[in-house]
Amino acid sequence: MINYKTTKLLIYLFLFVCTVNHIFFSYRLFIRENGYILGDWLINYGGGFTRRGLFGEIIIYLSKNLDINLIKLTFIIFCIFYVYFIFLIYKIISRSNINFLTLLLILSPSTFLFSFYDPLAAGRKEFLFFIFFCLYFLYREKKIFIYSSPIIATGIILTHELFIFLCPLFFIARYLKTKSLRFRDYNLEILISCLSILILIFLFKLSNPNIQNTCEAIKNFGYDWRICFSVNDLNTFRDSGRIISEYIINKNYIFYYSLFLILSLIPILLCLKKFYNFKIYTSLLFIFISLIPICSLFFLVNDWGRYIHIYIYVWMLIFLSYTKIKEINLSYAKVLVLLLYSSSWYIPHCCPEIHFSKHKFKPGILYIYERIHLRFTTENTMYK
Repeated sequence: MINYKTTKLLIYLFLFVCTVNHIFFSYRLFIRENGYILGDWLINYGGGFTRRGLFGEIIIYLSKNLDINLIKLTFIIFCIFYVYFIFLIYKIISRSNINFLTLLLILSPSTFLFSFYDPLAAGRKEFLFFIFFCLYFLYREKKIFIYSSPIIATGIILTHELFIFLCPLFFIARYLKTKSLRFRDYNLEILISCLSILILIFLFKLSNPNIQNTCEAIKNFGYDWRICFSVNDLNTFRDSGRIISEYIINKNYIFYYSLFLILSLIPILLCLKKFYNFKIYTSLLFIFISLIPICSLFFLVNDWGRYIHIYIYVWMLIFLSYTKIKEINLSYAKVLVLLLYSSSWYIPHCCPEIHFSKHKFKPGILYIYERIHLRFTTENTMYK
């Protein structure tokens, strides 16, 4: 048997390893000037007002005025926010009642292991969503958060507009916390949701940047056109539905990501049933309501794994924050189930045809082995 204190210490060690891995691969992607990751942080208002441009505008301004290398400054700012995010996670876990089912979520390939198995998932902006949710779960009743949350939410939406698709989870989390259906108990959640909708409308009404000028604001620091991959996608979002649908049909997205989504949802269904005594159809209803906005994104983007990861991650935070059941000991049989669940599969951020061309279903452990093997057998720097 593994006691409760040992379990928490192992969780903290696990989080430390995942954090080091995430920062390490983020640094590698930044210094290689990855246009979809670094480039996304550097979207700016140089060509006019646009979505996701707030952080990039601030970073470029600071880099010019402080005479600091643009990539190094971006990485430093990224690390500051990411370390703060991990601090909040540690704070939530330190207060959590850990048990077998919450461990399934912590060790799921859809949560902390997501960027561990797929390094190209590192360095993304979505952890800003998690920061807000962490603050929400930790300080929902504090006046300072109630008054500052609209400002924080606005900054996040102007950095990544897809925050709005997670708003149903605020209402679900609030219901699981209070078991109340009174309108007044959801004032903050309504405010956050309405604000998100208004800003999203504002973004799409006013966002029509000159892509070339937006890109030039980054290239002026001495980088080539490849750093602008994310910038070039700014004006294609509205028209991407037909292109993405054709891509999905040709690449077996539905089969693979349906399988990954089912594997990811199993612990959530079990948690809703055990922790809140919901019947299966009630649990499915909660999942269905919260999943509709995320699924709607699948007609507009091809990186389905990222949004499944975001969705499952927030559910994990809900259970870590609001679960009262505490499991003192873990049997070795349960430990074996945890290890098998966390290592027998993984979810790529996109493009399953690349990952599963040789093996139709590949365990996460096998993929790590392949990555290590490639480093020793190829000179191609994209694998190093």
